[in-house]
Formats: sequence, C-alpha cells, structure tokens
Amino acid sequence: MASLQTNVIHTGDCRELASLIPDNSVDLVLTDPPFGIGFQYSNGYKDDPETYLELLRWIIKESERVVKDGGLVFVFQAMTRLRETWLLFPEHSRIFSAAKNFVQMQGDIPHAFDPVVFWRKEGVPLSKGFGRDFFVGNTANTNNRGLANADFHSCPRPLDTITYMVDNFCPADGIVLDWFMGSGTTALAAKMTGREYIGFEVMKETAEKACERVTKVNPMPLRHLTQRAADGGNAAPEFSNFE
Repeated sequence: MASLQTNVIHTGDCRELASLIPDNSVDLVLTDPPFGIGFQYSNGYKDDPETYLELLRWIIKESERVVKDGGLVFVFQAMTRLRETWLLFPEHSRIFSAAKNFVQMQGDIPHAFDPVVFWRKEGVPLSKGFGRDFFVGNTANTNNRGLANADFHSCPRPLDTITYMVDNFCPADGIVLDWFMGSGTTALAAKMTGREYIGFEVMKETAEKACERVTKVNPMPLRHLTQRAADGGNAAPEFSNFE
C-alpha cells in the first residue's frame, strides 16, 4: 500500500480517510459496523438509526471500490433490520451465519446467529473458499468472546469466528480491511494467520486500546496453518498464543 500503512489501526472516521486506499488494493473486506439500532456504546459512540442506511450505502460502494477483482466483502448486519438492509446489497449477495453456542435466553426465541451479508466482486476468485457459509463461535468461553482482553468495548466479536473467516476467505499474505475495527479482533485474526490488515476506529481511546490488544498476540505457528490448510480450513483455531 503506497498511501496508507498496513498493520495499523488508523484513528479517524473511515469515511474521511477511505480515499487514501487505492482502488482494487485489498484482498478481503470484513467489517462489523454499528447496526443502526440505537445501541449505546460504552465509549460514547452514538449509533443513529436515522443515518444508518446512508452509512451502509457508503460501506457497500467503498468496499466494492477497494477490494480486488475476485475478492470477498463481508458486512455484519442486525437481524432486526435485515429485511430493510438486504435490498441495498448486490443482487448476488448471500448470508454467512456467524452462529453462537451460547446465547442468553430472554423473551421469545433468541437470535443464535448474526447474519453477515457477503458477496464476491466480479473476477477470478482470490481465495479457494475452503470454508463453509457458517461458523459456530464458542461464545460460552468468555476469553474467546474477547472479554478478557477487550472489555473496553461493548460488543467484541468472537475471536474464533473472525479467525475462521480471515483464514478461509483471504488469500495467504493478503490484506484484510475493516472499516470499523472496534476492539481490534479483525486485526488479531489477521496477525495470527499471517495476513496484513488495515483498520479504522473513530474513537481515539478505543483505537489505542485495540492496538495494545493486538501487540499481545503472536502469529499462529506455521505448523498450525499448514494443518488447517490440510483440513480444508475447517479446523478450530487455537488461542494459546497471547503473551
């Protein structure tokens, strides 16, 4: 990347900094934006339902611009707004199920998976796509959920789920982009699996803590990556490599 340094979580609004990323320059976009459901983040960020569709249109347009031909884009969505947001995504989009082995039983049937809308930009596929279109994250394990290292963020993603997605859907040595880095889980997954990353976080204190979290993890040993490739990319990630 000539214009924007990789392996850095850049502090600032991704909409203001996105022009620094050249067209067709990243191998995978994997991002978990605010859902537009009025959620109150612990860091003070305001999730505005009224402006969410405008934000989502921007995410789709810019992701399509920066991802390489044949690359994949994954965008986490809220189940409660999926009927509304689905119409904005490319016609050939699909759903990746980010499932959970533990959910709180409250009210009616709980949402036991998060829908992740994804599509491939036209072109020869960059990744072999060994992975399936679902993964069951071990949310019963609080360390995997990130609570031991990311309690500064309101809703960190399960590390095993994000690692699975990066490992299976980004080419080896590729670049992963996350428009909304938050607790830094996408950066962790990229570092653990030998990929580079670019991330943005609008809240300065959150960005600093996410960077600190990333420095505490070591890349996954080569023998583990080799075994995971032999298993078709479906072996469970290991999380014993925090310092």
